Amino acid sequence: MIYTLTLNPAIDMTVYINKLEKGQVNRSSFYMLDAGGKGINVSKVVKALGGETVALGFLGKENSDYILKYLKRFGIKNDFVFVDGFTRINVKIVETEASAYTDINQAGFEITEKDIQNLFDKLEEVPGKDDIFVISGSLPGNCDEEIYFEIIKKLKQKDVVVIFDADGNALKKGLEAAPDVIKPNIYEFKSLFDVDERDLNSLVLCARQLIFEKGVKMVLVSMGENGAVYVSKNTALFAKPVKTEVKSTTGAGDSMVAAIAFGIEKKMSEEEMFKFACACALAKVAQEGVRAPDKNSVQQCFEKIELERLG
Repeated sequence: MIYTLTLNPAIDMTVYINKLEKGQVNRSSFYMLDAGGKGINVSKVVKALGGETVALGFLGKENSDYILKYLKRFGIKNDFVFVDGFTRINVKIVETEASAYTDINQAGFEITEKDIQNLFDKLEEVPGKDDIFVISGSLPGNCDEEIYFEIIKKLKQKDVVVIFDADGNALKKGLEAAPDVIKPNIYEFKSLFDVDERDLNSLVLCARQLIFEKGVKMVLVSMGENGAVYVSKNTALFAKPVKTEVKSTTGAGDSMVAAIAFGIEKKMSEEEMFKFACACALAKVAQEGVRAPDKNSVQQCFEKIELERLG
């Protein structure tokens, strides 16, 4: 089973306008509402691919109904810890005239020690040996950045495959617990190493440093329109960029993470899994809002992905 963990979920409002005029009244052409947060986005994509997940994490009591109804509509199982306060509402502004994308993300609710203990109790119950556990996204405003380290450490003791996608200090601290897979974007990766994304071999060398020194097994670095790099102990691959019409970049990285989880569950080869992850991201950016790409779109994109072996 694939489990996803979202500690700071969101209701994502994607607003489409021709051009954002600062200091003036702006009228949108249309908007979309979605249940979001990185782990929830992963669950949505896995479901669209034909897989099953259980979405875990915290959910604000005051406006939990929207997310619960949303997940029920798409048939996504969930088992959240309910906390006091509101789940945050994030605003994604898409300027169609300039193809510009602006995210306004809120901090979210605060959690208590009891909330954390309730979550840890739940984690003791659910995943078992060889299950896949995706941990991704930002933390509630008052949450100690050590929490990802503690969660990964506990899960690794249960022989769970851990896929980790975070940024900043949360990423650095979580790495110390040796997750199996990480998927930073290039900016997150550059917070760990002083690298030039134009030098692909330097990315490979730094990724292998994480593998040999931190115990990570797979590193996938997404670089947006510049492609992506996949590195394991014995394999290094570059996915060449593919031009496409971009409608929303939000959730592209989550789509890659979902494909990795799905690929591990289906025992795909490294090459197939990496190509599949890039296809999911490519199909996602062609979708409005934070909607998951469908299987047919992913398959069409899969045929467009070209891989190159690196040293």
